[in-house]
Amino acid sequence: MKTNTQKEWMGMADNSITVALTGKLLPQTVVFFVMATFYNVYLYGFLHYPCNSGILPMLFARSVTSTGFTGFRSISVRIVYNSPLGTEHCSLWGVISFSISGMSFPVMAMNPVLQALANLFPLRHYFLIYVDLALNGYPLIYAWHSVVALMLFMLLPFFILKRLRTVLLHYVYIP
Repeated sequence: MKTNTQKEWMGMADNSITVALTGKLLPQTVVFFVMATFYNVYLYGFLHYPCNSGILPMLFARSVTSTGFTGFRSISVRIVYNSPLGTEHCSLWGVISFSISGMSFPVMAMNPVLQALANLFPLRHYFLIYVDLALNGYPLIYAWHSVVALMLFMLLPFFILKRLRTVLLHYVYIP
């Protein structure tokens, strides 16, 4: 939108927002998953980090996480579609994610309001899956609530497709 090429992008997709988003986000998701696969193989295979559940459940967790982040990213674009603060919004959300996900401070020790807000961050759900699978060695079924949450994040763009199409075809970016 900054370079005013969104109408050309939508034209290449025959003004279908589904085709446009798939073409835009699928390669990013695949690259994210491939990098995560190399990361898992390096950590658990070569460096011998503890992985008590095996590498296949961890790869599944990474695939669900990458699609969940992709869906969340799509909704973030809609929130800040006409704002030069889009990059700052995503950066701030990423920094807060590490703090509120439980990686730096336990969520159970946070204020109850922050405990509830932690569920709005996809990284929190990946962290819970990681702890259950890699560290505790539980079967994937014990992390079902986090898997479902990440799948819900993945489905978020479907709720805004019509509005996002309108934004891409008619709104003008204001720097």
